[in-house]
Amino acid sequence: MIPNLSGHVMPLGQRNISVKLTLSTQFTIHKTYFHSVIKYGTIFWVNSSNSGKIFTLQKKIIRIMAGAQPRTSCRSLFKQLEILSVSCQYTLSLMKLIVNNQEIFQTNLAIHNINSKNKHQLHKTNANLFCFQKSILDIGINIFNSLPPSVTILTNDRAKFKVTLRKYVHTHPFYSVNEFVMSKDDL
Repeated sequence: MIPNLSGHVMPLGQRNISVKLTLSTQFTIHKTYFHSVIKYGTIFWVNSSNSGKIFTLQKKIIRIMAGAQPRTSCRSLFKQLEILSVSCQYTLSLMKLIVNNQEIFQTNLAIHNINSKNKHQLHKTNANLFCFQKSILDIGINIFNSLPPSVTILTNDRAKFKVTLRKYVHTHPFYSVNEFVMSKDDL
């Protein structure tokens, strides 16, 4: 019998990788093999039809690492293991792209000089083309505009913005980009 992350004892032979390796070794393997593949080019491939399969595989790996049952929800496990879901990694990568290239975006205040509550949000271009609506720039603007104000006010300090955004996505393990955009949670 071997104790696992959740404090339960697993019989030997169940889920061989979790029995034979320590949690730190499993975490290293996850970072080296799975996370590096997810992180590479995430902003370009996450809207593909196979991203759901990758997320399902990620949840299986998380459950094995935590020693959880196959149908256990992974939301708390993502927090506990401090691992980003595919959607959170996508959001983090895309927001880094937006902040590092701020000069190509305009705020609502720069467009119409109206002092509204949304004045610091990025201006969304009106375009009915489906290919533009699914582009990383348009999705990036939607995600940026849905971030809590406590995160978006830090855009001029890129280091603080990235740290605060990473903290936000670690504490809110979203399963999809739509769930992220619809969320009204703050830090």
